[in-house]
Formats: sequence, structure tokens, C-alpha cells
Amino acid sequence: MDKVSIINRQLPITLDGEVPVTSAKTQNRKALIIGLDGATFDVMDPLLAAGELPHLAKLMADGVWGRLRSTLPPNSAPAWTAFLTGKNPGHYGILNFRYLDLHNYSGYTSRFASSAAFAGRTFLDAMSQQGRGVVAYRVPMTYPVWPVRGVMVAGYPTPDRRQAYTFPPELGEELTPIALHSHDEILGAGVAEERRNADFEIEAIEQTMSRFLQAGEQDLYVCVSGITDGFQHKFWKYVDPQHSLYDPAEAAQHGDIIAEYYRKLDGMVGRLVAQAGSDWLVIVMSDHGGGPRPGQALNLNAWLQQMGWLQVRTGRKRPLHRATRRLVEWARHSFPFPDWANRHLPERVKLRISEVRSNAGLVDWARTRAYRVDLQYPAQGIEINLRGRQPEGIVELGAEYEALRSEILDALRGLTDPDDGRPLVREAYRREEVYAGPFLEEMPDIVLLTDPAYQGGDETDLLITEVPHSFLSRFSGDHLMEGVLMMRGEGLIRRGERVEGAEITDLAPTILYALGCPVPQDMDGRVLEEALEPGVLAHHPVVHGKPLGDVREGAATGEVYSDEDEEGIRKALEGLGYI
Repeated sequence: MDKVSIINRQLPITLDGEVPVTSAKTQNRKALIIGLDGATFDVMDPLLAAGELPHLAKLMADGVWGRLRSTLPPNSAPAWTAFLTGKNPGHYGILNFRYLDLHNYSGYTSRFASSAAFAGRTFLDAMSQQGRGVVAYRVPMTYPVWPVRGVMVAGYPTPDRRQAYTFPPELGEELTPIALHSHDEILGAGVAEERRNADFEIEAIEQTMSRFLQAGEQDLYVCVSGITDGFQHKFWKYVDPQHSLYDPAEAAQHGDIIAEYYRKLDGMVGRLVAQAGSDWLVIVMSDHGGGPRPGQALNLNAWLQQMGWLQVRTGRKRPLHRATRRLVEWARHSFPFPDWANRHLPERVKLRISEVRSNAGLVDWARTRAYRVDLQYPAQGIEINLRGRQPEGIVELGAEYEALRSEILDALRGLTDPDDGRPLVREAYRREEVYAGPFLEEMPDIVLLTDPAYQGGDETDLLITEVPHSFLSRFSGDHLMEGVLMMRGEGLIRRGERVEGAEITDLAPTILYALGCPVPQDMDGRVLEEALEPGVLAHHPVVHGKPLGDVREGAATGEVYSDEDEEGIRKALEGLGYI
């Protein structure tokens, strides 16, 4: 079969659905969605002001723009899943690329999250059920791929970053290669090789998406680039004079590298958007923002100890634990230890190593009422040591549990830096104020956002400690809660206006509405009505359709990957510092 025909054909798959209740105008509208992982207005704004992002500036002038709030935590795994499903993490149980197990004290398990938690329950599937064709190219968290009415090419993380994992399977043989280097090769790549890879990625996205767009047989086209996020993680120290690792000599060589690739991506966006009709819905968005990785750590376990809610072991076990922790960290950085350990060590031994690394072994659990849960910066969690849930839980469910949560929340909101009085916590919530769904019980009892100057730490002695330079050197940038949103569409979207309060869960219902599809009634997000032209809703009210449903048993938390796949996924996540 030739290359054009496999793209053009309507795939012979059966997808249960319902007849769209829309006018011909909305039913025939198409959409182009371009994701720039981690893109932030903190980088864009000065470039826009200088006229260096002309295509993004035109989108803003022709439509609406604003900051887009990510999931809490702003980790790419839950954030891209929220983009796809229109739902908060309580519906799919994903807070990171590894599953969190709060029934023990080690935190994260060795099992990786995957599309099995939500496949078949996304806006791609809602469109497919309405007979509308979709292209999803390299959207994160779409591995393993699943059947849609159209095409899916898996996005980060995948076992082999050079291979295209596709639906339909035979399409993978036709597409431009995904990347130049393997996971192992990119881990050791210098700046020059990172540039080559980024240039290759831009060319691959543009060539492949242009083929799909020119074939013109689908209704929705979605693609994602990870360059913005990757470069911010690795190169922030070169561009930020306030960063603790900033070096003027290195800045003279590489100080423009992040801005350079924002400019290159702006060109890619412009060339892709030029292939879309003026009445298409066009969205440029990011799953979260980005900025410097802070040089100070806020150690919530130390604070909980000071407040009397956490107790630390005394005696000879404590220095032994510290020595063991140093040995584990040395092994991790001196040998290919993580790969070997995950392949060969029993689960109970891996659990013990995780406890050592997180300082869980220092905590006297039989006398501890609450403890810190590690989440993606700038989010952290606190878990109550509940009787019957945790192995050595002592807090009773009910009045005692609720009273303790209230006490901790009140204290968090008044927590300040002892040196300068700066508030250390910006937001703090009970879990049910943030999450809802069948996985609510898997979420931390309390979730919070720290001041961006402080990342989470696991020390039990000092409230604030310095982050070692060795931790900052390889990954000097990190995530922030607010990404970017730009929307354009003649006859649909307002022109030249800023929108406030948009959240990443709002994109799925907004896209479905714009394309004339019913919005599943179980989506948490809302149609961004404030972005629409006056009168649009009056003529085309939002129509709600049947729920997409949640995946509860087995699929979300069961074994999905082979040993070989797991090794590849692990290396992909190491490449951006997620594990």
C-alpha cells in the first residue's frame, strides 16, 4: 500500500457511538492542536515583545490567549492525561510516571503508568465514536497505542525513542523516524547533539504532520513537541543569571539556546497553521510551565517533626541508616544500578531501597501521625498515618482524621521562612478539594504548592536545606503550574483578548464543542465559553453526551509492559530526570 493511501483511507474499525446533534457548520469544522511541552510565557513574553515569535504573536492577535493551569502536581504524566480525558487525576490514578502506593511508606512503586489507565476514554475516542477522524502524533502518555478512527503515533515515554509505535501498526514503517539517538545515547549527549536531535524532531513533526494535513481526510490533528520542556530542564543554568550554577563563560556559548528553539518552534507552528483553514480551531498549548529548579529545599518531614506530628527514631539505627543511604546513592551514580536492580532484585528489597532513599527508615511510624509525600515540584503532599490503611497507622478514621487534617492545613497556611518571614506555602487543600473519581483514595490526604523558591526535600532535621549542586547540574530547570494557551478560529473564537482561569481539563470539552461533538457528561473540564464569540453559544448550545467512563479494575494499575519495554521506559524517564 502506498504512503498516501494508508493516510487517506478510513480505517475499518467499529466504534460504538451516537449521531452528532449539531449544525452542518460546527460539524464540518476541523482543528489543529499543537502542544509545546513545558512552554511558558516567562520565556515567551520577552521574545514576543521583541517581535521574535511572529507566528505565535499572530495567533494571539487573531484569537485569545492566557495562562493554562496544569494538574496538581504539574507532572507531564497526569497533565497530558488530563488534556486527553478532560478529567482530574482522581479518575485515572496517575500523579507521576510511576504509580504512587500510599499503603506503604516507600512512596512510588516500580510500576510505570501507561495509557492502559484511560485508553478508549479520551476526546480522541469521543470523536471517533461520532464518526470523526483523528490524528494524534506523539502526544505523551499514548503508549501503548489503541484503536481510533484515524491514526495514532505514540508519544513520550516509549521503549525506543527512535521507533514509531502506531495505530494502524503498518503505518510505523512509512513514517519519518522519530529521533536520531537511542535512550542511552541521548543520556550522554552534549549541547551540540541535543541541538541536532531537536532540529531532527522539528523536521520530523513538520514533515509528518504536513503529510496528514495535506491528505486532508481527518477532522482533528494533534501533535506535541517535547523540546521546550527538555531544553528548560537541561539548559536553564545557561540562560538565568540568578541560577546558582550560572557561569558567564558557559552563558556566552549557550545562553540563547532556549530562546533559539522557541524561535524555531514558532516557525514550525507558523508553517503548520498555514495549512489549516481560517475557520479551523487552532490551539497552541502546554501541559505545564517551566522555570529554574530551586537551590533550596523545604523539608516537610522536619516541619511535621517540629510540630509533633512525626517522630524520628533515636539510637544506633539512625547513623546506620544514613550510612546505608550514602552507599545506595553512591551505587546509583557509580554503576548502571537502577537497571540491574529493577531486573534482578525481589520486590521487598526494592521496597527497602526506596525507603532508605526517602529517609522513611528514620521515621518512628508507631508514633507518627502524618508524613510527607514526594510530588512533582512545586507540589508536595502530606499523608495521614491512618489505622488500617498504613502498616503502622495510628490515627483513627473519622473525627480524629478530619481534625488532624484541619490542624495541619491551618499550620501550613501560616508556615514562613524563619530567616525572612516569607510564606513557604502558596496553596494547600484537602484531597477532595482537588480530586474526584474512583481513585480519590489513592491521592495524598493533603496537597500543597510551595513557594517556587523551594523544592521538596526529605530531610528530617532542618526545615530548609541547600540542594546539592550535583542535583542541579544535570537538570537545572523544573516545572511550574501555569502553561500557555492560544486559540484561534474565525467565527468561533474572540479576537485579541486575554482569557483567565483556563485549566488543562477544559481543553477536551472545548475541542469537542468546537467540532460539533457532544461533551461527555463525566468530563471535569468545561467549555471555555469566555473564549467564544458573542452569540455562538446561543446558536449552538453545549450538548452533553454519554459518559466515557473510568477504568477501575486491573487496567490502570496492572502489569502492562514487558521486561524489555520497562527497561526502555525507565531510560526514557531518566533522560528528563523523572526517575
